[in-house]
Amino acid sequence: MRRKQRKFIKKNKYALFFSALLLIILAVTIVKVWPETKKAVKVINKSYVFEQYYAPISHYTDPTNSLSFDDLKAKLSSNASEEIFLGKSEKDNIKKLFGLEAYQAKVVFLNDQELIDKIAEKGNRLAIAPYQLIDSRVKTLQVDGKLLWSKEASTYPLKLKMTTDDKLRVANQFDPKKVSLMTNIGDVILGRYVAHQMRKYGDYTHPWLKMADFINQGDLTFADLEVPLSDQIAPSDEGMSFITPQKSIEGLKLAGIDVVSLANNHSTNYGEEVFGETLALLKKEGISYVGGGVNSAEAYKPLIIEKNGLKWGFVNFNSIIGAIEASADSAGVAEFSIKPWAESDDPKDLERIKTAIIETKKQADIVVAAFHWGVEYQADPIESQIKVAHAAVEAGADLVVGTHPHVVQGIENYQKTPIFYSLGNFIFDQEWSIETKQGIVAETYFYKKKLVDVRLTPYQIEDYNQPRLTNPEESKTILDRIYGASLSNDYK
Repeated sequence: MRRKQRKFIKKNKYALFFSALLLIILAVTIVKVWPETKKAVKVINKSYVFEQYYAPISHYTDPTNSLSFDDLKAKLSSNASEEIFLGKSEKDNIKKLFGLEAYQAKVVFLNDQELIDKIAEKGNRLAIAPYQLIDSRVKTLQVDGKLLWSKEASTYPLKLKMTTDDKLRVANQFDPKKVSLMTNIGDVILGRYVAHQMRKYGDYTHPWLKMADFINQGDLTFADLEVPLSDQIAPSDEGMSFITPQKSIEGLKLAGIDVVSLANNHSTNYGEEVFGETLALLKKEGISYVGGGVNSAEAYKPLIIEKNGLKWGFVNFNSIIGAIEASADSAGVAEFSIKPWAESDDPKDLERIKTAIIETKKQADIVVAAFHWGVEYQADPIESQIKVAHAAVEAGADLVVGTHPHVVQGIENYQKTPIFYSLGNFIFDQEWSIETKQGIVAETYFYKKKLVDVRLTPYQIEDYNQPRLTNPEESKTILDRIYGASLSNDYK
């Protein structure tokens, strides 16, 4: 038997050799490929759980700011008299979120971009949109008193657990920690009769008391400080030159003011030395400033600060006569020339502004351009303001904030960027008209670097110094004045 085996092997040795070689190659290949095959199968079969967030949205002029979950469910499922808009891609998800059997006949399904455009176009329209689509052209409504952008994600009701095999979608799910709130307030003039009232009450935080908690809620608060802070000169109860004691800084600290703009026509009212005192005090108390400085290099230099994981850039320019312009070796503010305070708009100044914004954009995630400009006591912005604002946006500004007219002016959304032409007086003593006593706080919500929502909160100044939140009737009057002077469809 062994002899036969040896004979067979000898006769077929080459065939057996190649067969063995093939078996070895096959075994090596299987060992090498098998883990990758297992890995591929694992990825295909892996599913991830994430939460998709939604919000109701409407036009800014619509009076409703909040709806309940049950209200929304009724609008989607019952025979409602009004249309409600949804994205086509979210048809099944919204049905599951609200536990619906079927949609009522007036539910309209649109493509994603059509959905936002439809709501921004005009009032009396309501939609429910995934958070990724929402931008500042539409107003985000609260649900059961909770706003999507307010970092209350744990108790926010409009969210749906979903599964996906797309790991990237899970990584990009809504993260409330990436929401930033920047609060913008208008002219703060703590001199003249405001200073008188602070002395009367024996409290240099008195003007801020009714609004401090509200404006202190944000990650970043920005104000126009239109008065020098110095103890060299006692404030007068009359006249057009303003000054306030240095202890007035306590009010700014109470309200959580992070940044002040100084490029205006009153911050240098009492000369360079007093202005220098103001700069030193702000630095000492940790309040950043822009638009003013010990020389032109500082006054025209953009401010860059870090808040909530983002770099915020600010530029600030004044067009109103009466200010001291900074020079190479003297203190003052950043200036530019436009009508009505100059005979004509200066194209070189406009180029300087654009260059400043472009350079700031290279360093910052979000750029805020602030201008002191316009016609006093007039709600309509003039052509010169509009031209500068549009150029600022085109250069890369993410937000444009205007001050000086002492009344609110219209708003514009230009290239998806809000322009507040004037926020109105915030603290001042102009009680001779209702318009000069009223203004708005503009709360601007950013998700990562994207501006996603604007909240306009009206207030009214009382007792020559103290703003307080308005009642619904007063609020409507103020907002109607703004919308009536606004320049884009999403605000009128």
